[in-house]
Amino acid sequence: MNVKAAPCCWFERVVAAMSDSAGLTLLREQLERWTAAGLLDADQAGRIEASELARAGATPRTRMALIAEVFGYLGAVLAAVALAVVLRQAWTHVPPAGWLAFTAVLAAGLFIAGALIKIGGEPAFARLRSVLWLLSTASAAAFTAVLTTQVLHLADDSVPLTVSGAWLICAIPLWWRTRSAIQQVAAFAGAIALAESGLDRIDPHGGALAYGLALCGLSAAWGVGAACGYLVPHLTGLVMSGLGALAGAFVAMISDKAAGQALALLTVAGLLIAGIAARRVLLIGIGAAGALYVIPEVANRYLPGSLAAPLAVAVVGLVLFGVALWLPRRRQNRG
Repeated sequence: MNVKAAPCCWFERVVAAMSDSAGLTLLREQLERWTAAGLLDADQAGRIEASELARAGATPRTRMALIAEVFGYLGAVLAAVALAVVLRQAWTHVPPAGWLAFTAVLAAGLFIAGALIKIGGEPAFARLRSVLWLLSTASAAAFTAVLTTQVLHLADDSVPLTVSGAWLICAIPLWWRTRSAIQQVAAFAGAIALAESGLDRIDPHGGALAYGLALCGLSAAWGVGAACGYLVPHLTGLVMSGLGALAGAFVAMISDKAAGQALALLTVAGLLIAGIAARRVLLIGIGAAGALYVIPEVANRYLPGSLAAPLAVAVVGLVLFGVALWLPRRRQNRG
């Protein structure tokens, strides 16, 4: 986010005219342009607008927006469930064409409903649109699942690959349009599913080590993209990267090979180092949570019945305690 690139006097002019509707409109238009350009996400834009409105003595309609957000969630879920029940009761055996039409209409309807929402700088409305588009993505994936299984009758190993590909194809443009955290999580999940199903198609006997390695590799690449500013919101990308890498480490440990244990140790160490270097407490926390499981497990595996496991946990605790003391001092020195 490069808000400093805007002229310093811009906000002053807007705040001075905030009592007029034109000033509020100018503020929202500028925030929408910055959001579309990727300089801000919807949540940041909403916080900026709320802050400037508060400075001008105005009160944003946060409560009304939250009520609308909750009603939107309930309405979308209830409508989808009710239509599915009606479809099931209307036909004892629903033909594939019926399910295809239902999922297609649901995907299109949720997408249009999200597109019709006017954000207006309200984070609640932005979240509602993101959730509706997430449900639209899931409906499109369900349409693909019905199409591949009941109409095209593809092989079992081809269905997950096709469905995850459809999910990712829908998720990427929606993330590009909104740059929201929910859409980035959806895109990350689609990328992981596509990579794992593709690996299963290439080598069905790859085992846990291959799946864990693929998950760690993709998560690391995602984290690099977030750190370099290509994937926004950046913090969401880093957290998803850390969680994905840790999940890959756990999967790799399922294998009986020493390489799986080594990959888990390297992943935990990498998360801790990356978190300390970037001063991201969440990454450090993810790495610490992984270390509390991985290190004792490896110690028990290669040194059963010894004191290695509790000593390893003690070492991890001391390292984390040292990091806790070091981070505030480094921040003060940089300040």
